Amino acid sequence: MKKTPSDASVNQHILRRVAKKGRGWAFTPHDFADLGDPRSVGVALTRLVRDGKIRRVARGLYDSPHSHPVLGQTGATADAVIAAVARGRHLRLLPSPQVAANQLGLTTQVPAQMIYQTDGAPSTVLLGKRQIVFRRNTGRNLALAGRASGLVAQALRDVGNGKVTPDTIQHLRQRLDAAAKKQLIADMTLVPAWMRPIFLKITRDDG
Repeated sequence: MKKTPSDASVNQHILRRVAKKGRGWAFTPHDFADLGDPRSVGVALTRLVRDGKIRRVARGLYDSPHSHPVLGQTGATADAVIAAVARGRHLRLLPSPQVAANQLGLTTQVPAQMIYQTDGAPSTVLLGKRQIVFRRNTGRNLALAGRASGLVAQALRDVGNGKVTPDTIQHLRQRLDAAAKKQLIADMTLVPAWMRPIFLKITRDDG
């Protein structure tokens, strides 16, 4: 039977795991559930924050900041924080149209408020000057959460019905890999009717 670390050593195991994951990783107590009971993990995280080894970004959310010669102290990216929240709370997430369009390179404008639909409890995380907002939504849209088809559908909502150009389609065709294009085909019935011809054009390789 595998032994779990003692309370006195949990913090060392946490630091080793954080170092192994590399800079920019965000994490929650859930990421260390195998190291001991929640109390031991919580005590260790509190101690490491107090000692300046890690940083508390928000309630139950941490990262390991490091110094950059130009940017100063930097920590986890917004994407890493979102991934940590999703892991820790077992959430399905679907980005807002504005966030999806930015992630797919259809716009260079980064939303000041990053909004995600989720099947979990609503909450807001403040990361620097940026808000990451989780809004509860149990509707049909969440069927596409975590899938390339959901990301594309949300980005097309940002572009707008009747405003999708051949350049937009070509950009998405080049951006998506073969597996993502297969998802678009498989999920065709889950998107609005106006998006279906666009999905088909994106998946074609003949331009």
